[in-house]
Amino acid sequence: MRRRIYDKIAPMVLSFLTFSLAFYQLLKIYHMENLFSQNLVIIALFCLVAGLLSKWFIRLPLYFFILCGGLFLNFSQNLAFSVTWANAFWQRVVNLGELFLDGRIGYLPEEIAVSLVLLIVSLLAELLIEYERVVISYLIIIGYMLFLIIYNDIELPLEIVLFASFGLVHRFLFVHKKNKRNFLIVATLLATFLLITWGIPSDLIETRMLAPSATFRNYLNEKGFYQFIEETGAGNLTRSGFSEDDETLGGPLLDDNQVVFEAQQQSPHYWRIDSKTYYSGSGWESPAPGNTRIDSYSGEEIDLVDTDYQAAFAEEEEINFNREVMDSYVPLPYGNKQIKLEEPSTELFVNQETQRVDFQNSEQSRSFQLAWQDFNYTLEELSDVSLTTPETAVDYLQLPEQLPQRVVDLAEELTAEEETLIGKVTAIEDYLKDSENFRYSKVDAGFPTENQDYVDHFLFDSQVGYCDNFSSAMVVMLRVVGIPARWSKGFSTGEKVKENQFVVRNSDAHSWAEVYFEGYGWLPFEATPTFSQPLQQTTTSSETTESSSSESTTTQETSDTTTEESSSTTEEDSSMISTSTTETPVNHRSFSISPVVKNALFILLFVISCGLIYILWRWYFYLYIFFLVKISQANILKVYPILLKKAEKFVFRASEQPLSHYAQFFEANYPEFQQTFVHLTSSYEQVLYGGKQEDKQSSGQLLLAVAWHLSQAKKRKKT
Repeated sequence: MRRRIYDKIAPMVLSFLTFSLAFYQLLKIYHMENLFSQNLVIIALFCLVAGLLSKWFIRLPLYFFILCGGLFLNFSQNLAFSVTWANAFWQRVVNLGELFLDGRIGYLPEEIAVSLVLLIVSLLAELLIEYERVVISYLIIIGYMLFLIIYNDIELPLEIVLFASFGLVHRFLFVHKKNKRNFLIVATLLATFLLITWGIPSDLIETRMLAPSATFRNYLNEKGFYQFIEETGAGNLTRSGFSEDDETLGGPLLDDNQVVFEAQQQSPHYWRIDSKTYYSGSGWESPAPGNTRIDSYSGEEIDLVDTDYQAAFAEEEEINFNREVMDSYVPLPYGNKQIKLEEPSTELFVNQETQRVDFQNSEQSRSFQLAWQDFNYTLEELSDVSLTTPETAVDYLQLPEQLPQRVVDLAEELTAEEETLIGKVTAIEDYLKDSENFRYSKVDAGFPTENQDYVDHFLFDSQVGYCDNFSSAMVVMLRVVGIPARWSKGFSTGEKVKENQFVVRNSDAHSWAEVYFEGYGWLPFEATPTFSQPLQQTTTSSETTESSSSESTTTQETSDTTTEESSSTTEEDSSMISTSTTETPVNHRSFSISPVVKNALFILLFVISCGLIYILWRWYFYLYIFFLVKISQANILKVYPILLKKAEKFVFRASEQPLSHYAQFFEANYPEFQQTFVHLTSSYEQVLYGGKQEDKQSSGQLLLAVAWHLSQAKKRKKT
């Protein structure tokens, strides 16, 4: 017993630390942190049983008893620990399982999740402490953590590093049991590595780790894969779509492909809904009610004229608009509009400050027509416009008092050499849009730390985000240098499904910056990479937008022209935050599976995973030797010591015992080897001591034969 305790004490401690850290993440997800201390006792008991007891037929019933005790501590249901409790708990698990399989529960119930994880802990305790299967055990643990990250709104980069480090220490401990000096060196190096990892900003680690796979993951997001995962997990990730609440921005965004409206039109354009002016440091808020004026309009034809715009207009176009989602807001293009309604009694409310248009009743007018005249200006014309502040009660230069100084310094640096208003605006726009410092991604966008400014976090820490990040950064930096700007939102051009027909979805929700130019009013500017604002025209009449490349974000591409139809494409964003709980839409772009099939697939995946884990655990050693012999082409001098060390676990070998004598003694205890170990030992000694050239084919067959038998061998009592 004393010898066993000496051998198992370090693996027991490492296993306890690993299991405790992993189990705590599960408790956090289900808001059961208050039960962590009593679960530590359960985990400690699993490790003690695996480490102290050598007889498996004693360990197994104890594992079962501890498992039941752990479930009782977590889910006592106000009953005593008895058969009555066991029956009640089992019945509850069965009922919850049926609801989960029927798709009536969209997440794995905590009773089932905790039961599965405690069961896995008992199996891993056996694998790690008794059988010393370090690699496969820690791969299972890290895989479990990645599963939590994907299915829940949490970030665990440091925990993953900790598990990998524990695994390396664990593995090195088994390999170098007798060499304490080497073990201390490796432990010191790992401790230093962990301290460095702790000190490096997590955003920097995540950026370096996630960047290579961003294109593929954004493609999965566009197809609805992450939405599919989120609906079956316990997370609450935000979905794309128009939202009224923008007070707190940040974090990853799931694509929602529900159709919002359809439009028959000739030219693609942005669909503007609203603008917000007050930046709090964490998001945007609307102007105070006392600073705005809301007018009411009704009739068959309602003219919405932008009185601030004094330049030329394009030719009039006719747009047929059909709403699929009956919200009150009316998405409209820039320019002069005349809304033609089929119901004369329909009433519209127009906020003259934000230029937002709403129906009095969201159920009114599913379809209507627009007579539209687009703005028609050039950037050269804007170069003659000087800086002017609009005459309004709203402060379009407002910034938080605690705006970090480095944001101010960056804005001033970018515009220092620009003399014109348009030059300063485009300098900031180009820096965000074209700089290699920033990466567009909806799935990798992070949250600011507590009390950290949203724009500051994006510009200097994460440098990864979607349109909310880029547009907010542009508006804030414009205001820093004294340029009136506001944050605008709506939808981008949508998908061209056929000639002159566009479909706009929640995934096309978008935000951008607006800047005030005297004589032109509020004009849109696009800071988000891979996007092109159709209104920003140049001196040429055939401007084309930036084309998507294989390195760009792989989201939906749509046609985009300025004064003529062309085949230039631009990637669409889906970055407006939505707090709605709209169910997954069923359309040709959605990754939609029924709940029953969905849950059946998860169960099948779980069974397959368990089978693969068992195969790896059962045949790990043979597969390892097979890899060394067949793939790495390792020679007998390298592979034989590994087999010898494995054999010594079954039959003890004294340090002074010759290999040939040990091989004979081993085969006497395990006659099923049929002299393969003896022949392999003889070949090894001839190569090692006799200088004989190794016969690769013959030695390879012997190495694999011995590895196969060792994989199937079981410990026997001493005779």
